[in-house]
Amino acid sequence: MEPGRPDNRRRAERALAWKRHLDARRGRRVTGRPARAYNNLEARFARLCELEGIEYDWQFRLGRFVYDFRLPGRVLVEVHGGWYHADPRRYLPDALTPAQQRTIVHDLRKRLHAAERGWRLKVVWERDLARPGVSVRELLGDD
Repeated sequence: MEPGRPDNRRRAERALAWKRHLDARRGRRVTGRPARAYNNLEARFARLCELEGIEYDWQFRLGRFVYDFRLPGRVLVEVHGGWYHADPRRYLPDALTPAQQRTIVHDLRKRLHAAERGWRLKVVWERDLARPGVSVRELLGDD
């Protein structure tokens, strides 16, 4: 197996992300935190955080909601897929499916819930995460 080939590198990255997911899932089972299905977008964001030395908690519970990431400075991050969360740069409000409409309402409730408790919620879109050479600070638009 050649380590430099793109196929092998991607396979190794997926294996590492899957291992991190399973370790986190085992830990959540012990602590009572909810387990969640593996998500490639979240794994990609987690890898970026690790490469940049940013500490995070994956699947952070705040009240009745679970947010994708908690970062230092009372920042919560949600990593959204373009279709399911209806990226507003791509989907018109009057052309959304019922599933997309429900998701948008749920996302708004999560945002309000976090704001009421003093947390900032940042959304990272799949489209932005796919850009080559993107950094976490770019994605979050840190002030």
